[in-house]
Formats: sequence, C-alpha cells, structure tokens
Amino acid sequence: MKKLKQYPFLHTFNPIQKINATTIVERLSRKPHQLFQPHLTDFYMIYLFTDGTGIHSVDFNDVEVIPGNILFMSKGQVHHFDPLETYDGKTIVFTEDFFCRSEAHRSFLNRTALFNDPLRLAYFDSGVHYNVFTTLYQFIVDELKNVPDENQTEILHNYLFNVLLTAERLYNPTEKNRLPSRNQLLVYDFKRLVNKNLFNHYTIEQYAALLNVTTRSLQGAFAESENKTPKGWLTERLVLEIKRTLTYETMSVSEVALLYGL
Repeated sequence: MKKLKQYPFLHTFNPIQKINATTIVERLSRKPHQLFQPHLTDFYMIYLFTDGTGIHSVDFNDVEVIPGNILFMSKGQVHHFDPLETYDGKTIVFTEDFFCRSEAHRSFLNRTALFNDPLRLAYFDSGVHYNVFTTLYQFIVDELKNVPDENQTEILHNYLFNVLLTAERLYNPTEKNRLPSRNQLLVYDFKRLVNKNLFNHYTIEQYAALLNVTTRSLQGAFAESENKTPKGWLTERLVLEIKRTLTYETMSVSEVALLYGL
C-alpha cells in the first residue's frame, strides 16, 4: 500500500497571507505528478470550473466536471486531478487560521454544510451567481498582488466570506429565508465533534453528553434534518475514514482495527 501524501499550502503572489487564488492549470503546472495522485491537504479548497471536461476524484467519488459548477472541499479530504483532464477553473484555497478571525467566523466554518459533511460533497451549479464568484475571485487575485499593509488581511477575508455566504445560500436554497433550527444546529455540532474525535471511540451517548443534550434529543434532531440516525451517520463516517486508511496508508488490517476501536 502507498503512503498518502499531504499537499502543503503554497503561496503564489503573496508570501504572507494564508489564502491563495490561482487557476487549476496554474496549480497543475507547479506539481502535476503530485496532484494527479491521491493526496490530502490541511487547508480548505474551492473550485469554480470554467472550461473543459473530465473527472475530479474526491473521497472515492468521481465528480463530473461541468463548467459553471462549484466544488467545496474541506481539509483532510482525499482527492486528485484527472491526468487526462482538459478542464480549467478558478481555485481559492485558505487555512482555518486565516478565516477564523473571530468566534463568529469559527462558528460559521464549523457549521456550514459546505465543508463539514464528507459524506455529502458540496458540488452544485453556480447559476446566475457565476459572475459574482468570478468577480470575487479576481478581487482576491488583485489584492494578493498588492503590497501588504494593515488592511490587506481584512480585505481578503471579506472577499472570501462573501464567496462562502453566497455559496451557502445557493447550496441550501430552501433554507435561505430562515435561520437554521435548533435541531439543525445540533446536527452540525454533532458532525463537527465526530470529525474532530474519530480516534477517541466515543459512543453516541458520549457525544450527546458532550453536546449537553439527551441521546433522544440527538436522535430526534437527525430524524428531522437527515432522515437517518446519528449512529448511522457515525458508522458511514468511520467507514469512509477506514477506506482512506486501508487504501493509502501503510497499516495492516489489525492496526486499522485498533486505531478505530473495532
């Protein structure tokens, strides 16, 4: 088995800011052989496809590239480009530290459906907002080329937050006119805790206790928002992580079983 490579954050125009904006063709020109192989990253990625066709693989799922569609990937997800690709697009990458400038920003990043459910990939048509995304992307590129000053980080952060807020509204169109319910927030927080504590072997009862709710409340929240049980979601999430480990890491089956408490 191969050892899974972790692709580090790379600067292009600006050596200071932990946000970058390039085209897919530009990214592939720098380290094509690494990017054609399955790898994970420790930052967040947004791909707005603009031209061509092909496949982009994310966590064992083949995403059909469609110009105008936008894709969101969280840190820790495994993905790779198609070596026969003919597609291009605009890419925004950023670190958690860059975005989380306040507790409100951290809360948004921890709860947004764009990044926090690896079992449900956020990939959808940008529609009439395509020009909004391309304009914000260009604003980020232009600002990264400016000489850094005391306002640059805030300016870049505002552009990025506008991208995320616009995308979240598009991704959940039926929810755009109302705030998330208490049950939806509980499900978001459960998924965040699971992603953070996969190796701790917590039970559903322990997760409920960490969230200061009863197990029945957690089950009710999932029944309303997900049409499945929290145990079912946790099992699927563990299966994904085990598949990643068995496929890409140099570990035996028994070592994997021990790691995940099986």
